[in-house]
Amino acid sequence: MKTDDLIDALAAGLEPARPARLSAPLLAGAAAVAVLGVVLWLGVRPHFIDAFQGPALWWKAAYTLVLASTALWLGARLGKPGADVRRPAVSLVAIAIIAVACGGIELAAMPQGDRLAAWLGHSWTVCGRNIFVISLFAAPLVFLSARKFAPTRPGMAGFALGVAAGGIAATAYGLLYCGEVSVAFVATWYSLGVLAAGLTGAAAGHFALRW
Repeated sequence: MKTDDLIDALAAGLEPARPARLSAPLLAGAAAVAVLGVVLWLGVRPHFIDAFQGPALWWKAAYTLVLASTALWLGARLGKPGADVRRPAVSLVAIAIIAVACGGIELAAMPQGDRLAAWLGHSWTVCGRNIFVISLFAAPLVFLSARKFAPTRPGMAGFALGVAAGGIAATAYGLLYCGEVSVAFVATWYSLGVLAAGLTGAAAGHFALRW
């Protein structure tokens, strides 16, 4: 048999492989687990339904959801060898910088005597820790959602997925439990909790995402 005939015979009936995608059901499961973690561990703050009528709850959720979605975008790009990751990476950094800048503007506009209270709120000592702990519930499903990918930089991919888990956890925490409304508070303490989740994901990625 000629070489060309052999190649044609081997290629017969082959169909193009579908591009790898994050698993939407597993990501939905991660969100559900985060919500359950908040409810069972911390509970739901009193009169939290009333908070849905104001803008503060929605901008907090928008910030953390954008963090999570951008991190998932970065994780998906990192899972495809050779893919350009500059846009999602720059976007993720830019989102955090914009949040911090908005927090700084908010504090600068306040009377000096009110700035520290607005920055620290009532729960700065536990906010980042709570978000980090809740992210540990969501992270396994977030990592499983990327199991079809083949990252060549598992540490960086793990960081992105960890940030995504942290963003999901922060959203559940902000919606159900946390009553802080200061932009500076959220930009600082929420972001630190998400960053801790990302660093933990980076360490886990070296093992969980190896192939």
